[in-house]
Amino acid sequence: MIEIVEISADNLSQILNLSVHDHQKDQVASNAYSVAQGHYSNVAWFRGIFSKDTPVGFVMLEVDASKNNFWIWRFMIDKNHQGKGYGLLALEKVIDFFKTETNAQAVYLSYVPKDTDGPEGFYKKMGFMETGDVDEGEIVMKLTL
Repeated sequence: MIEIVEISADNLSQILNLSVHDHQKDQVASNAYSVAQGHYSNVAWFRGIFSKDTPVGFVMLEVDASKNNFWIWRFMIDKNHQGKGYGLLALEKVIDFFKTETNAQAVYLSYVPKDTDGPEGFYKKMGFMETGDVDEGEIVMKLTL
């Protein structure tokens, strides 16, 4: 069971303590940076990913209906909870959010290309396709809803 939970004073420190493996740290910004960035954005939507009462990850989206921009800016599962299916379940919930709560026709994300152990296969399994675009060295992918 996965829940996408609003970050509050009660769970903030738990979210900030989540981290990816050392070899993945060049793939995603820290949750502390993301939460701070989210507070200064008019289009950021960010939440903790929980399994029951245990924080297992973090997600931050761009939800800008006025410009038809719908992006997954950050998506991470803590190093101690990877490989348990939480990422798949959480990303399904995020996609469902876009389908039910926005007018999005497509969702975009980008990832840092890696020779091994990168997220490309995971995102392709979820239906994302490469667009051919590169943004600041990151490969852009699109999911048509």
